[in-house]
Amino acid sequence: MKLALEGKIQHGGNKVLAWMVDNIHIRTGPAGNIKPDKQKSTEKIDGVVALIMALDRAIRNGNTQPAHSVYDERGLLVL
Repeated sequence: MKLALEGKIQHGGNKVLAWMVDNIHIRTGPAGNIKPDKQKSTEKIDGVVALIMALDRAIRNGNTQPAHSVYDERGLLVL
């Protein structure tokens, strides 16, 4: 959420994501945590919430690569 508030998220000019960012209203909980919210039920913010969750996971996991990938041995299966 901090990256979004600081304007450090780049989305390549995606108009839908830019529209969703404009719909975000920041709420602060009793513990001081901030979270994205919307002021009206008709506004959409799902894409931004998904982006924030994905960035959180990427930041927490760092640049670690999996030790082993099944695709290293057998390649990609096409159905």
